[in-house]
Amino acid sequence: MPDIKSKLTNNNLRNLTNAIICLEDSIADSELILAEHNVIHELRLIDQGFEKGVISEHELPLLFLRIRNVEQLQKLAEQLGSTIGLFTGIVFPKCTTSNAENFLACLQDINRYYSTYLYALPILETKEIIYTELREQELTSLYKLFKEYEDTILTIRVGATDFTSLFGLRRPGNRTVYDIKLVSDCLTAVLNQFTRQEDNFIVSGPVYDYFSSQNHAITTDDLNGFEAVLWNEVQLDIDNGFFGKTCIHPSQIDIVNAAYIVPKEIYDDARLIVGNKDETNGVLRSSARNKMNEVKPHYNWALKILTQAEIYGVLKENVTSLDFLQHIKNVQLTRRLKINN
Repeated sequence: MPDIKSKLTNNNLRNLTNAIICLEDSIADSELILAEHNVIHELRLIDQGFEKGVISEHELPLLFLRIRNVEQLQKLAEQLGSTIGLFTGIVFPKCTTSNAENFLACLQDINRYYSTYLYALPILETKEIIYTELREQELTSLYKLFKEYEDTILTIRVGATDFTSLFGLRRPGNRTVYDIKLVSDCLTAVLNQFTRQEDNFIVSGPVYDYFSSQNHAITTDDLNGFEAVLWNEVQLDIDNGFFGKTCIHPSQIDIVNAAYIVPKEIYDDARLIVGNKDETNGVLRSSARNKMNEVKPHYNWALKILTQAEIYGVLKENVTSLDFLQHIKNVQLTRRLKINN
């Protein structure tokens, strides 16, 4: 993509908050050098835009770079120099105990040398994670290592596409990742290891690699539609403890973001639990009078909900996240019609 700068600026993707520039599996080996030069060129154009005042910080999403290995990261850091500070973090694919420590140490060296602070986003997607006989030891070892770098690790990602590849599988577009039992079993183990309340790790949901370019209405009954499957998958991500999801097409952004907006009733329950913790640790009846809120077992959940609400917002009463998503799509359709006319 020779026009990264223009793609990420000028409000071309209005609701995009962060973007990963990939130099790994999305780039053919034969085109890698060209892609590296292109990334350096585009980053320098963005840097020049900042210096000239034609690009503002609010206009550009947070940028992340997905590299292939430590050697490539070192090479690109040398070529970019201080411009590497335009990135918020580095995505490290196929992360295992055999390469993770070198990557994290290299990242810390770069941060010190260039007086910046790049976060680490390791991706768990190899046989050491999904093969059952290797999984427990690998996750335990990675957990111990990640605890040493806990402040540096922004989020842990999981690679469902690489997982299925190890078994010669590819999930169909009308199935969520949770329907692929080999993968969902592995995702459960990753969540079990890294989302415990005593830790501060965030694990983001796996990519759904289908998308629709059609701007049609999304309905929960349209179970064969890619947007509806993605919608259902994000709900399952949230229910199981994932936070966030990588999008591979602009049409996915609003679907994922809308799913994380907190419903008013859920927000009220969380506020009730947290607000009354000092007065009682017993049972509180929900304002909707339809569930039991127990302060002690629900307190940690309530804290997460309030944090999620601070980031994504709260829906109005009697408005669902699906209603909100449909509203966004209607606004976008109206805007396009005005431009075309």
